[in-house]
Amino acid sequence: MKKETWSLPSFKENLTERPLLEYGASSSHTDMQYSPGMMQSSSQQIQSSPSSTSSSQLVDLVPGRSMVKISTAQLHACQRKAKGSGTAMARLLLVVYFDLKTLQESCARGTGTTTRQPLNPDIVDAIIGTYFKECDLLGTWKKRLDTQQSLWDKVDTQIQILRADLNSQIFEDLLAFAKSAHSGFTLDREKGASTNVRKREIPTAALVTGVNTPDHGVMFSNLVTSIKERVSPLVATLKSKDCNNVKNVLSKTLGQILQNPQLFTDEEGEILTSKNIPCTLSTLVSWYKEKFQKRVSSPQKRKSSGQLVKDTVTYPPVVIVFEDLESFLPHVLQDFIAICRTYLEQLPLVFVFGIATSVSAVHRLLPSTVSSMLCMEKFQAPPSSEYLTLVINKILMTAEYPFKLGPRVFPLLLDIFLYHDFSVLNFIKGLQFSMLDHYFTLPISHLCCPEEEVKGHINKLSKKELDRVCSLQSFRRYVESCEPEKQIELLTDEKSAKAEITAQISELHQYHKLFFPVLRCLHVLVCKLPKHPLGKQLREVYVESLTSSVCDAEPYKEALDLLRLTSKEELTEKLREVKDILSTDLPSRLSHLSHDVDQLLQKFEKLNDVKPGNSTEEEDEGEASVLQLQKTDLHSLKKKLQEAGQKKKKLSPYEKLRKETVDYFDGQFREYLKCPKSFPLYEIFYYDSGGVVRCHLNASPRSSVQMALSSPAHYLQCDCCKGEKGSIEHTMPDVCIVYKLHLECTQLINLYDWLQAFVTVVTSDHEDSEEAVKNPDKELQARFIRAVSELQFLGFVKPTKQKTDHVARLTWGGC
Repeated sequence: MKKETWSLPSFKENLTERPLLEYGASSSHTDMQYSPGMMQSSSQQIQSSPSSTSSSQLVDLVPGRSMVKISTAQLHACQRKAKGSGTAMARLLLVVYFDLKTLQESCARGTGTTTRQPLNPDIVDAIIGTYFKECDLLGTWKKRLDTQQSLWDKVDTQIQILRADLNSQIFEDLLAFAKSAHSGFTLDREKGASTNVRKREIPTAALVTGVNTPDHGVMFSNLVTSIKERVSPLVATLKSKDCNNVKNVLSKTLGQILQNPQLFTDEEGEILTSKNIPCTLSTLVSWYKEKFQKRVSSPQKRKSSGQLVKDTVTYPPVVIVFEDLESFLPHVLQDFIAICRTYLEQLPLVFVFGIATSVSAVHRLLPSTVSSMLCMEKFQAPPSSEYLTLVINKILMTAEYPFKLGPRVFPLLLDIFLYHDFSVLNFIKGLQFSMLDHYFTLPISHLCCPEEEVKGHINKLSKKELDRVCSLQSFRRYVESCEPEKQIELLTDEKSAKAEITAQISELHQYHKLFFPVLRCLHVLVCKLPKHPLGKQLREVYVESLTSSVCDAEPYKEALDLLRLTSKEELTEKLREVKDILSTDLPSRLSHLSHDVDQLLQKFEKLNDVKPGNSTEEEDEGEASVLQLQKTDLHSLKKKLQEAGQKKKKLSPYEKLRKETVDYFDGQFREYLKCPKSFPLYEIFYYDSGGVVRCHLNASPRSSVQMALSSPAHYLQCDCCKGEKGSIEHTMPDVCIVYKLHLECTQLINLYDWLQAFVTVVTSDHEDSEEAVKNPDKELQARFIRAVSELQFLGFVKPTKQKTDHVARLTWGGC
């Protein structure tokens, strides 16, 4: 196959992505191969095709920016690969100019594990400004990018604060445990015999983290950082995938502790490496004594009452963190604990077990003889649902951040969290993706900004941008509802249109300030009702209000009916909780709510002083006696009973006050809890592309793989792989040919028959195809074996013991 590659610019340092290749329209893909050196070596450059003398010439990517250059061959290859898409072109050039690690670190601010490495602004502006601008008809990409980055920086900072506050208490307790675990430890031989011998068990902190495994990496990273800063720099983190045997465990432990740069000064020379020393705990004990006995051997001495008094010395513990304890091999864990137990008198060891399920997992992994060597203390990390509630309440359900999730995207992200992984980190990534896609796809999304910046953005709107705003469906609906004179004014006068847009966006900001405090009041009133018609969580009420007006929904009416049946104690308690919510900073338009709630509470307190009247009871008794004593026929009795039933029962003072309270809150809810879709220009603030989010965050890889194998031209964008539906072309990649042939087979596939069919397809254009089928050469056999191995790796086939020369088919219903 003819293969075209291209060289990188001279300032390119490394390339970790697979090189971009351009396939010829008439060539075959059967010999498509990638050189490992192209993917792994950071110094090797990809040589350009010598087809043109000017292919290696460097040209300016953007006129006027001489430092941002690209070779013509490389530029043409990217253009062919992008197929005219400006976004695809920008993505390809970003991979060309920046290595994958730099890009990942730059985009990983939300993980808490890395700091952002700023990309070269000249190159980024050149790439985005040249190619992203091609699909940006309004020229607002720079404004949108700046607005999005500014907003996400604020959101990311708040998320980091919430995470730190949530884990602060559990981290404080765990750090105190690790610090005090070996408070009496000493390296003094005279005291060591009497002090260290008491330590028969290894202090172990059992940290129950929960089943949200994607979030554990961030939690343990923050925990290790806190231990190094406040307890001891001697920390080793172990993962089950790196610890298949005891030797690997010891190697990882010693490697992390001995190579820690905080333990060495310039005077001590080079850092020790695990290759120069034996990987045993005896080495760690010797190193520990050498390093920390130096400090004790020459203590400061002070004269006090004519005597020399030595200063007390605290020895830092050696903390070993097991991130995923349940995944460790039991015999490896048992042997390592037994080895550590023998050195406990010479080394202050502390274990931290990361447990996803429960503490009983320790007893399932370790027998009683080994678990008795541990002195465990349980530490329960906050559940991920609590963290999610904090993120939603402080990020999405507040007027501080203008970007909001729509009625399709918000429930989708909640479902992914509740039914897939319980990962708040993935929920935050979904939020970040939604924000990026909102600002990317909506040309006027830069108006989704803080309220104080709205007027400045609107005054700078161009004629095209203004027309784009006026073309929004919600704004068109609003214009149609106006008077004819105002409609003409809004559509013809640019100044009037900008003033109206400013007013409507300001009204949306004001709506958010009023909406969320009142929504919290509704949640307090209905969260403890029987059967929970509006849900137990605040987010459930919020989802209901996003879809339509919550006051018109059946669950809301059911909740009000239940509120009209609550007891005095329950209703009074709910009112006090509402008062606590309204005691915080509220907009001036909601200041009357707190005063009205106080008055209602005072009325409930005065009910205790009111004596119930007896007139109603006497009247009821009189009517009952008349019905009982007076002689009458059946028809008259029926008529009197109907008249008595039609009479309205007089309400007690509490029932009147309860009805007044429920009606008052009903009126407030109907005034402030309107659906956001009822406001003009709501599309600027609410992102509701649920299909896009589902496609990117909850994708189905099997259907994509089957599509790629059955229709390779769909992804490769070449004419040689195109053909009629169901046909098998000899120019297709080997794995596609083998996949299509396996679809024609039953549950068991004969490998020899499969090979014959493969050779027949591949050699269909050769003159000696019959001879090749009878005696396939080694190259065709190797290609077939590689293709079958790839299918096995993808999970389509597997070996079977029923017949040695057969494989079993695992999937059905292929494309």
